[in-house]
Amino acid sequence: MKRIRATMEAGSTGLLPIEKEITGLPEGDGAVLATDAAADDDEDSSHEMSHDGSPQVRTIAIPRWLSTPEVTRYLVGTGGDRLKALEKEFECAIVITGQGSGSRDPKLPGYHLPHLLVTMTGKDVRSLGRLRQSIEHRLIDYVIENSPRGGDAIEGGVDGDGQERFRPPPSLGRLLYSLGISAADASPRTKDRRPDRTVLARSPTLHSLYERIRSEGGGGGENDDDNDNDDEPAGLKSRKVWMNVCELPQDPTTHVYHGRFLSSKSLRTYYRTTFKCRVDVYGVWGDDGGEGTKSGGIEGMMCAPYVLVTSDEKANVDRCLVHIEHRIREHEDKFGMSRSCGRRVLKGERPGRRETPRSSAELLGSGLMTPR
Repeated sequence: MKRIRATMEAGSTGLLPIEKEITGLPEGDGAVLATDAAADDDEDSSHEMSHDGSPQVRTIAIPRWLSTPEVTRYLVGTGGDRLKALEKEFECAIVITGQGSGSRDPKLPGYHLPHLLVTMTGKDVRSLGRLRQSIEHRLIDYVIENSPRGGDAIEGGVDGDGQERFRPPPSLGRLLYSLGISAADASPRTKDRRPDRTVLARSPTLHSLYERIRSEGGGGGENDDDNDNDDEPAGLKSRKVWMNVCELPQDPTTHVYHGRFLSSKSLRTYYRTTFKCRVDVYGVWGDDGGEGTKSGGIEGMMCAPYVLVTSDEKANVDRCLVHIEHRIREHEDKFGMSRSCGRRVLKGERPGRRETPRSSAELLGSGLMTPR
């Protein structure tokens, strides 16, 4: 098989129980978290080989904020050795194009895209699925390795039992959401292809917890990915939850992002009890009002500040996101702010129409919220 590669530009302990940490449910409620085995369907893995033996193509769209020459070099390796090893192991051809790839061939797929695109071609659909996971793990490792190590605890974050709430690297959740969208879009059976939909993706908290346990000698090793025992720390790395993200409003004068109004202690309790969701706000916890240097501040991030909503059920995330979107709209109207992507179009709304923020009473009446 002819292989084409991207040409390079010059050149801790005391943690919360897993189910409780993700969903905010009391211990024993048994949050159901899907594993990679459930996600194999995204790669249409019901047949190992294509029916006629023709090559199958899968893609990974890397978000724009991560589409840099450094990321391409991280994926390709010195002299392309890492890419060659992946092609040999999975018997697939890999092409990296788009902005940041250094590719100079306009005939390659994705050459004109404003972000990196990894195109994988092979005859074995299962091998393509495993290759996707391998590349995703490399991207996750890049974000973890290039994020500040400090600040693992959430600002003021102590739960009712007095234990510290764990916070993963600030940009990790945004990456995992993007990878979840890309993986779902790769399946020909996916019907809902809205770019802002709720999707099943790796849990940023569990993945980071796995890395932390391994780094502190609590288990794991280079062969962790082959360990099928979900009771081991390695099992944390591939567990999945339903998630969605929401962009935060930005002050047009100071360029400071606002998000603290969504993350008080009482609100975190409200999200947990009303929607059974965990809500994390990233990029607004700096010492100087949003542009600090701590892990949760904007300087510790690779992407723009955002809200991450996770739960063990898709409906919970969707309901919680409606509530958060209306609270953000109220804040925008009150302080004259906006978001670069504009307002999210909710169910029943028409694109392009500026909707009036709805009160809590209206949301309760519509069934989008439930009373406390």
